[in-house]
Amino acid sequence: MADPDVPTTSASANSRGKEQVNEDRGGKSVQDFSSDGILTAVGRSLGLLSGNQRLRLYLIAAIQVSLALLDLLGITLLGMLAAVAVSGVGATGIPPIVEQAVNFFGLEALTVSQLSVILASAAVFVLVTKTAISAYVSRRIFRFLASRQADVSAGLARKFLSRPLLEVQRWTTSEAIYALGSGVGAATVSVLGSAIIIASEIFLFAVVALALLLVDPLTTLGAIVLFGVVVLVMHRFLSRRGAKNSKIITDSSIDTLSAVSEALQTYRETTVLSRRELYIAKYQGLIGNYARATASNAYIMEIPKYVLEATLYLSVLALAVSQFLTKDIDDAAASVALFIAAGSRVVPALLRLQGASITIRNASVQAQPTFYLAEHLKQDTSDQSVIDRAKNPLSAAAIKSRIASGHGDFDATLRVDDVSVTYFAATTPALRSTSFTLESGQSCALVGSTGAGKSTLADVIIGVIEPDQGFVTVGGLTPREAIAQYPGAISYVPQAVALVAGSVRENVALGLPAEAIDDSLVWEALERSHLAEFLRENREGLDTMIGERGVRLSGGQRQRLGIARALYTRPRLLVLDEATSALDSETEQAIINTLDELEGEVTTVTVAHRLATVRRADQLLYLQHGEVVARGTFEEVRSQVTDFDRQASLLGL
Repeated sequence: MADPDVPTTSASANSRGKEQVNEDRGGKSVQDFSSDGILTAVGRSLGLLSGNQRLRLYLIAAIQVSLALLDLLGITLLGMLAAVAVSGVGATGIPPIVEQAVNFFGLEALTVSQLSVILASAAVFVLVTKTAISAYVSRRIFRFLASRQADVSAGLARKFLSRPLLEVQRWTTSEAIYALGSGVGAATVSVLGSAIIIASEIFLFAVVALALLLVDPLTTLGAIVLFGVVVLVMHRFLSRRGAKNSKIITDSSIDTLSAVSEALQTYRETTVLSRRELYIAKYQGLIGNYARATASNAYIMEIPKYVLEATLYLSVLALAVSQFLTKDIDDAAASVALFIAAGSRVVPALLRLQGASITIRNASVQAQPTFYLAEHLKQDTSDQSVIDRAKNPLSAAAIKSRIASGHGDFDATLRVDDVSVTYFAATTPALRSTSFTLESGQSCALVGSTGAGKSTLADVIIGVIEPDQGFVTVGGLTPREAIAQYPGAISYVPQAVALVAGSVRENVALGLPAEAIDDSLVWEALERSHLAEFLRENREGLDTMIGERGVRLSGGQRQRLGIARALYTRPRLLVLDEATSALDSETEQAIINTLDELEGEVTTVTVAHRLATVRRADQLLYLQHGEVVARGTFEEVRSQVTDFDRQASLLGL
């Protein structure tokens, strides 16, 4: 047997900061998992399904397994055919057990030729019928599993995206994409589909072996031992190599996604620095590992066919020699014919069994990121209300009505009470015992040096980070509860606006279905963000396609589009994190005027380094090393913080 060409170097050794990832996850990364045993893998895959889904899978699997009885009937008919055919040229006549069956069905008056035709026709009909039914049931099984793959993937994504930001950030983008996509497919379609194949073939072996034991116990036991040893040896030999290849495939798939993403995101820098070839070489290495491992696994799946075919030929030869040397020619021929008929069904079943077992071992490796993610998400149910809300989203009409109403019953009073946050692996808190209250309609500015904790506080306010201690409420609700009950009442503008490949309309009304988008409100938001005139005069209005990540817009236009997105829902609480940093002075002033117009109607929290943006805020908080060291009006903070006063003086404020 040829030894498969198994790559030995995983590309993940050259990838992201794995040690930090491991530490963030309690010492365990997706690359640290090995393959599960077959039963463990099947159990973990079944755990991804609901109780009702598992019951339906069991029922349809039972139908597939029971089809082995038709195989047994077909093999029996072929054996009877062989016995009748041999009796036509021999001297001993039809074996007694076959004669009893012929008499039972009232066929004793038929000639050997007529009986042979009937038995052959019946055998072919039974076996073809079994094949057709099995093909249909298999199609239904895999369609069912494909639907479950979609359900599981969506369910995990719902839970994953409902988690606080710091928990989500434990996973790289490429790992999350893999765990929610390819990993789910491996866990459902590959593992569970192969498990049903194994159950079907094992049942077939059981019924065929039982029938053959009644005919010739010694020969049957010998065949069971021979083929059992061959299958077990191949399973141990090939499964280890297949699992090793599958680990390489999994790691390479994740790392390839990362490499491509990095190359696209750093295109300008790598071009200017003339380092594109380094990324291409890295990508080529990853793809090379993936291709070699994939080819090796494909070869591994072919090996059982050659081994089992050779074993069948040798065993038939040995059986024929022993039978013809120890029995009369009629009994020997009938026995050999029966075992050949059984082998014609059993060997293909063995191939399917061997292939399915290897597939499960390989797929269990590829599914490890999904298994770990699912287990990780089960550990915390603190966001169950958010998850339940996501399962029953508002209708398009309700969303449109809420936005149009302006969230009139929403209380935008903000309270931050003794909030502290410490990031993973950090030795000092990013926020320390921070407290302040902002009445509905008031404005607050968060100022301070880089790394002071301003953006962290903004993230806590909008609910994407859960504080280690203390709490935040908006109108008496936690931010996540407020978002679930009043979608759109809280809006956020980041410094780096994330845009999707689509039209301006789709980006302003991010995520909303087409029937829920109000074009008049889109234009209103664009007017307030001072982007409407440009779109009317130079582009195709709301249908303007902005390209992936907004590449057809300038940096300032992308930022204004992000502001328009936040204003589209007519929010009552607006959080801006350096939202005007990419704007020219004239546009920035226009945006400031827009925010001034919202004074009294919208509660605003603004993170800014450019002091002109926050000069007229009702309340300023000056942060330093995660602590609020000064608060009050602009002038009051100037009098309390020397550095702040110096910055304001340099700007002529």
